[in-house]
Amino acid sequence: MILFFESLILLVLIGIPCGISTLLIGRNRKLALFTIALLILGPVVDGIIAFLILRWLTIDGLTLWAGALSFALISHVLIQPLLVPQRLVVWRLAKENVLRRKRQAALLLAGLVIASAIITSSLVVGDSLDATVRYEIEASWGETDVTLSGFDMSTGERVTFSENVANNLWDEIQLDDSLRVDVKGQQQGIISGASIKSPSGKSLPTVTWASMNSSIDSQAVWPNLGSSANGIRYIDIEEQNTISDQTQIVVNEVLSNELDLSVGDTVELGWYVSTDEGRKRVEGNATIFEVVENEGMANLAGTKSPAMFTDLSTAQELQRFDSKLNTVYYALSGDVDDEETIEPVIEQLGIFLNQTLTAEDVGFSLDYEDQSSSLSLSTNKGLGRLQGEDVVALRENLSSIIPNSSLMEVLQIPLIEIDYNNEQLLTLSSSTVTDIKQGKSALWHVSDSGFGFQIGGNGSSWLWQVDGLDRTYDFTLNSEGDKGAVAYSSGIVIASEDDSNEEYWAKQETSGIIHSISAVENTWWAVELDEDELYLHQYNEDLSADNKAKLSLNLPSTVRSIDLQFDEVIYLQVEGLLSVDRYVSDSIALDANFSVWVEDQYWPESNQQPSNQSLHFECNSVAVLLDSFGGNWCSYDEGLLRWQGSEIESIRLPILSSAGGFGELPQLLLAFEGAQSPVNVSGNSISISQRLATLGLAENKGELWVKGLIPYAFGNDSALRLNTSGIYGQEEGLESLSDLDSVVLGFISLQYAEQLSAAGIDERSIVIIGGGQLQSQDMGERDDAINSLSKWLDDRSDSDDLGASFTAVKVEASKAAAQSSGVIAGMFLVFGTFTIAAGVLLVLTIILMLAEARRSEMGVLRAIGISRSDARALAIQEGVIVASIAGVLGSILGLLLAWVISVAFDNIFAAAGSDLFTFAWEWSSVFAGWAWGFLIAIITLWCSALWTSKLNIVSALKGGMIRVQSTIPWLLLLCQISTFGGSAIFFLILLVLGFDSGIAYLLWTVGGVLLILTLVPLFTWELPVVFKDKSAKWQKRARHSSRNTLAWTGGLILVWTIALEPFDPVRNNMTPDEISFILLGLFEVFAGVLLLTSAAPILVSKIGRSQFFTKRWGPVLPVALAHPLATPVRTAVVMGMFSITVFSVIVLGGYTEQFDNYSSSFVEDTEGEFELMLTASRSRPLELSSDPLEWNLSTPLEQDIDAVGKVYRSEVFLQDSNDERMPYILRGFDNNFASHGGLPLHLWDESLGDTAEEVWISIGNRDDIVLVDASFGLELSTDGTGISVMSFSIGDSISLIDLSNPGNSRNVIVGGFLKQSSYLFSPGVWINSDVAEEQFDARLTRMYVSLSDDVQPSYNFDSSQVQTLSATGKTAELRIASAELAEHLEEKLNDEGATVSVISDDVILIQSLVIAILGIFEGYLALGLIVGIAGIGVVTVRSVSERRKTIGILRALGYRRKMVTASFLIEVSWVGVLGILNGVLVALGFHYSLYRAFWEDQGADFTLPWLSIVTILVGGWCLILLATLLPIRSASKVPPSAALRDI
Repeated sequence: MILFFESLILLVLIGIPCGISTLLIGRNRKLALFTIALLILGPVVDGIIAFLILRWLTIDGLTLWAGALSFALISHVLIQPLLVPQRLVVWRLAKENVLRRKRQAALLLAGLVIASAIITSSLVVGDSLDATVRYEIEASWGETDVTLSGFDMSTGERVTFSENVANNLWDEIQLDDSLRVDVKGQQQGIISGASIKSPSGKSLPTVTWASMNSSIDSQAVWPNLGSSANGIRYIDIEEQNTISDQTQIVVNEVLSNELDLSVGDTVELGWYVSTDEGRKRVEGNATIFEVVENEGMANLAGTKSPAMFTDLSTAQELQRFDSKLNTVYYALSGDVDDEETIEPVIEQLGIFLNQTLTAEDVGFSLDYEDQSSSLSLSTNKGLGRLQGEDVVALRENLSSIIPNSSLMEVLQIPLIEIDYNNEQLLTLSSSTVTDIKQGKSALWHVSDSGFGFQIGGNGSSWLWQVDGLDRTYDFTLNSEGDKGAVAYSSGIVIASEDDSNEEYWAKQETSGIIHSISAVENTWWAVELDEDELYLHQYNEDLSADNKAKLSLNLPSTVRSIDLQFDEVIYLQVEGLLSVDRYVSDSIALDANFSVWVEDQYWPESNQQPSNQSLHFECNSVAVLLDSFGGNWCSYDEGLLRWQGSEIESIRLPILSSAGGFGELPQLLLAFEGAQSPVNVSGNSISISQRLATLGLAENKGELWVKGLIPYAFGNDSALRLNTSGIYGQEEGLESLSDLDSVVLGFISLQYAEQLSAAGIDERSIVIIGGGQLQSQDMGERDDAINSLSKWLDDRSDSDDLGASFTAVKVEASKAAAQSSGVIAGMFLVFGTFTIAAGVLLVLTIILMLAEARRSEMGVLRAIGISRSDARALAIQEGVIVASIAGVLGSILGLLLAWVISVAFDNIFAAAGSDLFTFAWEWSSVFAGWAWGFLIAIITLWCSALWTSKLNIVSALKGGMIRVQSTIPWLLLLCQISTFGGSAIFFLILLVLGFDSGIAYLLWTVGGVLLILTLVPLFTWELPVVFKDKSAKWQKRARHSSRNTLAWTGGLILVWTIALEPFDPVRNNMTPDEISFILLGLFEVFAGVLLLTSAAPILVSKIGRSQFFTKRWGPVLPVALAHPLATPVRTAVVMGMFSITVFSVIVLGGYTEQFDNYSSSFVEDTEGEFELMLTASRSRPLELSSDPLEWNLSTPLEQDIDAVGKVYRSEVFLQDSNDERMPYILRGFDNNFASHGGLPLHLWDESLGDTAEEVWISIGNRDDIVLVDASFGLELSTDGTGISVMSFSIGDSISLIDLSNPGNSRNVIVGGFLKQSSYLFSPGVWINSDVAEEQFDARLTRMYVSLSDDVQPSYNFDSSQVQTLSATGKTAELRIASAELAEHLEEKLNDEGATVSVISDDVILIQSLVIAILGIFEGYLALGLIVGIAGIGVVTVRSVSERRKTIGILRALGYRRKMVTASFLIEVSWVGVLGILNGVLVALGFHYSLYRAFWEDQGADFTLPWLSIVTILVGGWCLILLATLLPIRSASKVPPSAALRDI
């Protein structure tokens, strides 16, 4: 069916031109029906055959149709001599003309070659770019065609899933007859990253770490790691790791060369693992087992990228991925290799994946509770909540899944704070309080898991907790009581009452356990037990200085505790399993001598608070503090309580509570919904636990203010008020709920629960199903019910829940590469269009000259009976021969030109640090050059044949001029009808699409041009001809109708496109796109040529009458200009040839100049007052201090670092006032970044400050105002749309929405915009780092480093490669010192995962690449100028040959050789320079329009490409003179006798 429609299209496409040609053939002769049928249908059949053959040869797209049409037209031309006798004569004449007039044929050939060369070179450049990327794709992916993987934007990490997912899917593939053939292999593993440091000290912050299944790899579907001959398999690595105590890794040659690694070297690795506490960095050593070549699977990270490899089991153990993967590869069979064949395979794989996925695979957990006969459903994904859509679906389908069952939905609300009577209740680290002390202004409390304080006993609180299995051993306050120190398993932590917002005031980690600590004056004394050694430490106040001494004491085999006290000397008690040993020193000094304490010797008593007051009955007597901070304090089973008399006034509870086998959980509130709900709480009521009932809260009389942990973690510090409504464990029928008392503080309504937990609508923590078959005594029925629900969950589980998807990696990479290369190839083709246009004009020039030279010959042919149709056929048949050859030669020339361009691109790639550019071409590109070049040639020849065939036989035989007919030409009427129709269509489309559509500017402007082309001839040609007999004025207008028409048409087009553009109210609301700009440029050049051609006679007439010129030049000037005036069409064509090419070169030169001017501030905009930048990824963020002195640098330059600014990164959804959303980067900046000026700003709300630095500081102190990059305020030059899909103004509101938890959001106001280049180098929404880090889990990915202005580099540092950029206002010394420091930082900080870069270098590299590419385009356009110069050389050569008789007559009349030379120099200068000037002037107007449309809004200053203008004017004129020098010298040598010989 498709072939049938294609044949119909070809029938129309070929049949129309062949039918018109056949009609013209038969106009003067009678053709048989059979002949007519063959002339029309023969080429159609040939075209269809050619179409099928070309498709078989992999030619596709428009080129396929162009090729079929080309062969059909050749067939039509060649079939005519076989069927029409007159055309056989014409064919023989055409063949003889080509063979006899070799020079003329060569000239025509040269002109026709250009189009094919330009088209071929443009497409081959695209082929080369495709091949470059294709090579990298094939080398990197090898046998891998499809991947299964996912990326979690909220964490910046790959999605992990169970190995069972991959294994089950592979089993399904093997059971499917079709997929088993299409999918030849599956490989699975982990792709991650690690830092690596070599023994020499060299390191890299991140290298790809690839680990694959060794058993699968041994099947050899995928190639070796390394070459096929010398490479290894993953099984070899696994065997080495099995027998070796140290991890064995394989590295590729790139990594080996960068770090100077060899087999046997031990390297230091660093990587991140996910723990319950978050991402944690782990370090370890590994041995290089093998160095492999960058071939096969060793190219997995890229042919030029470093990588290391381990077997899967080793990676799973090291990265704590228990039986988990993050990547699955699929290799497809050879015939499944493109999008069309791979897409069905991926679709089927997706279906099988969804079928094999179980609820457990995607995180669902289903547990049956025998005691309550109920099922609980939960998930371990994200925040541990069931998605709303899953809960709703379960509600709606439960009756069919488990009949007669009911649902109870539970939402857990973890708490961070409860406030009662303006006192915070959740302040403890554990309910097991071991000590409480009164500080200077705070109540201090200690437990086995941490310590903390609360200002005034009821104010703001601070808390620190130990990690993991660590515990506290001792606690003490300093003499002032404002600082407390705790000794714990891994060291010492000090807190200060004055720094309650910091994590701690000071911290010191130790290798042993600090058992005891005491404060003596301004020092801390501590005892450390490190294995069997005992050390006495003396620290200064902030633990920055440590002096220690080893104590030589007899220690018991098991040490239970150590107690250290001071009272004029040091008292030390060591408690063993069955003994207590005491020692006394002779002084308070580290070198003091200790002796065994003897009975009856003084021993200080423990600090027990004497009391005659009895304790409250709830106290457990472990810790007591009387008459302090508003009452008496003691520890009790749930924490701390304060009492007066018998009344408990307040309590303190731990922020975490023990939940049995679930470990420790935050204090919780619960909310219920459903038929099984145990309580019904509404509004802001809370049914409290027995623990809170200790406060004596009566029904409806207690008021609690509560903060949820999740909103608080996301930056929402607001609290909700809850009113107590009873104790849930005491309500009738709810006594069993008292079991929850140790974890749950109360029950609240779902409305309030969703707010306090930042949960989405219908999100639940647990869903409990009960009743129905679940309560059956028949175990089989219960199992059926459980299986029914499990199956329903399995059916709902799909790849979206898993977070992974299939990707045709090679196809997608190739498509992206083809798109990029297609853009560049398209740009070459667009710019080449101007050169093609110049080539077409050159062909027209040559044809007009040849027609002029062969006019007498054509007159003879017409006189002996050749019709106009046959005359056209003669030109076409000659053209078919020449164009066919020209297409071949043009394609070959295009290949050569593409190679030159490829060399230029190769140099650009090398400058960017890559040497991958590959020159390559495909037959389709070469054929496209021939096919399209041939069509352009045939169309050009046919149009020119229409003109040249209109020959008056008598005039041609006499050799006189062709007279313009005094009537209205039918061709003019046809053009007017066409332009009027085109104008009407354009305006109609504009009305349909609207004036705000993307192509509105194009439709309006081109429609106006077409209307001018329609109306002008009506008033300047047709009316004068109609009324020429009415008066002398009309007769004069009729005589100059053609000239007037050209002048008015050109003038009005320029007025319409340039002069009226700023004042046109319609265009003021439109923005031109690329096509509009190109067409406008061509129209304006065309209009300029029309004006010049029409004005030339008037200008020459005035010059000829000017005494200034006649006195100096005599008759030379008018004689020199007479010939261009006598051949206006030829002159206009040559001028147009120059104008088009000069216009394109100047416009691109202006664009380059404007970009250079615009981007000159990029360095300053991107770096601000900083010079260096440290970068890392979100999955492996930076962990460096803001103080560079802590970086352990060994360079004097560290003293010159005057600022280090931190920038954190997260990903969020941006939502505007129209509820449109887009994912974007959120950046959080710290105070150091802001106080050092941040980055330059383009625009801001003046209320934020007078300078950019003040604005950054203001926003750094706010959490509701942001700065945004320029993409939200800039517009594209192409269609006026924003660079971003969203657009904001200062004062607009934006909602920042967490990707992983949409319930977590923040509304902010736009306070200003960064500079224009920010969207390239610093994209994002900028907010203070506290909000970004706390609410949106932003991680430190950038650190900006600044050096002082007076820094001096080392005298021995090699600065030859440093770009000093004095124009940016920073000294050369500062730039050199920055480069030196960058080298040092790169060496020192690679282990920290930091990539160090000089900011200005990165910006300059991009600038230089863009300018270099634009330079290539300029050079490409300059080909058109060469074509023009070659054209004028050809014209001059032919002119001299044609005018030998005229030159001879002039010489006979007294012209000297110098006068002849001067005449020709003036003539070529007149034509060439006027054409160049026209191109320059129109280009300048166009350049200004382009500036107003794009650059002005970007804040760029208007600049002119003076260098390009002067070079084109002077260089172009010189080259014109150089190209015509030889023929002009030849003309000056023509003797006077030449005229007499012709007579």
